[in-house]
Amino acid sequence: MSLYLDDVSCLACDVIDGRVVAPGGVILDDGLWLVDHSTSPVLLPGFLIIKPRRHVEGIAELTTEEAAALGPLLRRVCRAVMEALRPERVYVCSFGEAVRHLHWYVVPRYAGMPATGPAVISAMFADRSWAAPDSAAIEAADKVRALLKRG
Repeated sequence: MSLYLDDVSCLACDVIDGRVVAPGGVILDDGLWLVDHSTSPVLLPGFLIIKPRRHVEGIAELTTEEAAALGPLLRRVCRAVMEALRPERVYVCSFGEAVRHLHWYVVPRYAGMPATGPAVISAMFADRSWAAPDSAAIEAADKVRALLKRG
């Protein structure tokens, strides 16, 4: 049971349950956490989402097992993004207002993008400065998935 009360449908749960499919499908599912590309429209190729399979709205709701798996998973995914997509930096952040399911954004910052996270996030969502077709997200997801499968 969530500590938060909200009757709004949950996009993250829709993705986990297969009602919405992110471009490139599931990148990694370890039974506790699911990693996939952000859904369409694609705001930035390689913009991944890490979310618990279970609907929780805050970090305080994670089980001990979920919490213990999170740090190594974040590191592993960020390393795969760095190797597969060659951005200058990878940002990880979490905002849980529009989608009230705990999730982390993994945001690659490529050459030519502002060198500050807030500027990247603002331009990505407000200006859609780096919008791309689903095919670019599928390609990024495939590259990251291949690295994560290798270990």
